[in-house]
Order: sequence, then structure tokens, then C-alpha cells
Amino acid sequence: RRVSLACAWSMEMSTPDLSQDCVGVNVKIKTHSGESYEGTIYGFDADQGIFVLYEPSDLRNRSNFRVFKTDCLMELTPTKAPPTRLPPPLHPGTKLPKINTVKVRENVINVSRDRARKLGQDVTIEAQDIFDALSKTYPCAWDGSNIIVLGEVRIEPPYTTEKVTAESSRGPEPSGGKSIGDTVERVKKVLEGERKKMNAAGKKDDKSAPVKK
Repeated sequence: RRVSLACAWSMEMSTPDLSQDCVGVNVKIKTHSGESYEGTIYGFDADQGIFVLYEPSDLRNRSNFRVFKTDCLMELTPTKAPPTRLPPPLHPGTKLPKINTVKVRENVINVSRDRARKLGQDVTIEAQDIFDALSKTYPCAWDGSNIIVLGEVRIEPPYTTEKVTAESSRGPEPSGGKSIGDTVERVKKVLEGERKKMNAAGKKDDKSAPVKK
């Protein structure tokens, strides 16, 4: 939808009206998804229906710029925050870069598919936690309730170091410059370390409930 091009707010107003005249105004916004942000309007493009919110940072030479579609706004309220020193402003006639919505949609779909592949079917929460932890170090995949690491190491329930073995299809030949035995030992060490972290974080309680699909 096209938002109204007005910026004559009172402090009580919370309607999402924007125009180029609003650049430099400190605002608090709330999106339809319930997220809230506060900052300074840095740029607005009526043709594309997008605006940029500038968020100063406590870190030197660091700031956040958030790009929003105007139709995602539920509330937009001016604030009494002190004036913000903005980076060099955009010229009123400057067009913001077009968003490749097709590419963004593809990325979202790919991320969703990748996450779906990493979710075990009918496995315990502990099993999923272990899988996610190992995935930060090695490529992992599910084979039923078993975790396959690097395509050549199998971890069977209950996912202890005693259950780490070489895949039956692999022989003792070197793998990536190392023998399969060395790879198994490395995976055991990583698994042992991740289990210790989980226990320290209080994740050793009962986790027999299956992961929600």
C-alpha cells in the first residue's frame, strides 16, 4: 500500500505516515510482527515504499541501518530523544537500491530447506542438540536416528563416545590426509567437549520428548 506523505505529527500520533520531510526525525516503530525499534529516519523512498532507520551504536565507527517496507509498520511514533548526528544525509532525490525480492525469497526458502534437512525425525531433543552442536564443526546428516559426520563417521543413540564408529562402507584408507581412525578420534573429542558444555549449561535433564516437526 502507499503510505500517506505527511509528517505533521503530534506526540500522541502513532500512524505510519512518512515523507522525505521526516528524514532526521527520531521515532519508535512497531511492526505487524510485534517487533519494536527506535532510531532516526535516515531515508525514505515513496516509489519503492521503503525507508531506512538509523540506529547509533556505542561502538566507535559502528552503526546499524535497518531497511523496512512501509506496509510492515503498525505504529510509528516520534520520540523526544536528543537530536541524532546522522551520517552524511541522502539527497532528497536519491533513490534507494532496489530490493531483489525474488532473490530474498529464494534465500529464505533455501535457509528453510537447509534447516529442515538438519531436523531429525522422531529423535529426542538431546539428539537434536548434539547434532546442532556438531554441525558447527563438521558437516552432519541424519540417517534415521543416527548422526553421520563428514560422511564417514556414524554416531548411534545414545550419542556417547562409545557409539562413535567408522561407517561400514569405509575402510582404513586415509581420509583427507588422515586415516579413518584419526577422524573417528577427532569426532569423539568434539562430541565429548560438546556434551560437557551441554551438561554445564544444565542440559542433562530429561530430554526424551521428540522434536516437534
